[in-house]
Amino acid sequence: MTNPDLAANPGNAADPTAQLMWHYENPAAAAMASAAGGTPVVGITSNTVPWELIRAAGAFPCVIHSGNAHHPDIPRFMEEDVFEKRIRAIFGAAISGDLQHLSLLLISRTSEQEYKLYLYLREVARQDPGRRIPPVYLYDLLHTRSSESYSYGLERTLRLKERLEAVTGKPINGDALQQAIEESNSARKAIRKLLGLRRPEPRISGAKALALIGPSYFVRRDDYARLAEESVKSMERRNPLSGKRVIITGASLNNRSLHQAVEMHGAVVVAEDGWWGSQSAGGDADNGSNDLLKAIFEKYYLDTPSPRLFPFEIADAWFQRASTDGIDGVIFYLPPEDCVAGWDYPRRRRYLDERGIPHLLVREDAMSISEECHARIEKFVRNTRVGQ
Repeated sequence: MTNPDLAANPGNAADPTAQLMWHYENPAAAAMASAAGGTPVVGITSNTVPWELIRAAGAFPCVIHSGNAHHPDIPRFMEEDVFEKRIRAIFGAAISGDLQHLSLLLISRTSEQEYKLYLYLREVARQDPGRRIPPVYLYDLLHTRSSESYSYGLERTLRLKERLEAVTGKPINGDALQQAIEESNSARKAIRKLLGLRRPEPRISGAKALALIGPSYFVRRDDYARLAEESVKSMERRNPLSGKRVIITGASLNNRSLHQAVEMHGAVVVAEDGWWGSQSAGGDADNGSNDLLKAIFEKYYLDTPSPRLFPFEIADAWFQRASTDGIDGVIFYLPPEDCVAGWDYPRRRRYLDERGIPHLLVREDAMSISEECHARIEKFVRNTRVGQ
């Protein structure tokens, strides 16, 4: 039987890669199909909201990945040049009624911008109660590594469980949690196999890898795991790609534009620092724990990338491993509106300089890279030696 969540896909149903690519380009399709079929849809704004709890409550989890960043009402409520384009797009979608299919919009506090998004949406609802804004809820998960933050986060996870039960009217029991963890772990396993096609010898471009990983946030994860596993089988015997091997770090990218710009100049992006690509899976949630709710919390608290992690040794661990593991160069991405990742740039640049690893800073919006920046990327790739 065809899964109704995937039934909206008009692409080649016999080609798993084509299906995943279609859902990457149509991120709301499965959620809209689920809502039309009577399943509650819970929208989430980042990877730091527990997918498993939403699924165990009988709802459809979906990252909000589209919206109108230029909605004419945005300037009435939100300052210019303060928020990321992605946050403005979500805000625009919420205040315009485009998210009315959501039973709940779950916003995590692990990003200061997302916390402000929550506050701004609450204020819009207060000022203009007639607007069709979905119910919003703040998952107040902190990523400072302390016993106080741990205890607080676990308590907030319990409160989130209760809120989701109220939304769907379905108690979250141990069996439901177990099944949701298994589904989510199957997707993580498939993503790790996809990542295995990128290193040590890349058999897939970075731009395509992002398009194949991204749908894990938009469709049911058991469906995703099946399609991704089949895609890996079709690609794992390919010959390795040629080109300088680079990684991208800095602000998290939720699109492929920078990858495409780098790879059109002859490099291969083998990893990126952020939750849309190389860090999207991490390890599995512990499905053998005697306390499954705690196991889910620990997965998101201890093993999920966040814009701000403390102390810095934890924040830099992935970057230091990735930048010294058979790569030829590093590209830092700090878009004009960045107010977070730039604080890490001097420290990480110094780390590379001490090891003689070439790097390039991109300070433009990845969606509209200028000819001058293209020239700088082309020169960087051309002058970077293989096997630094």
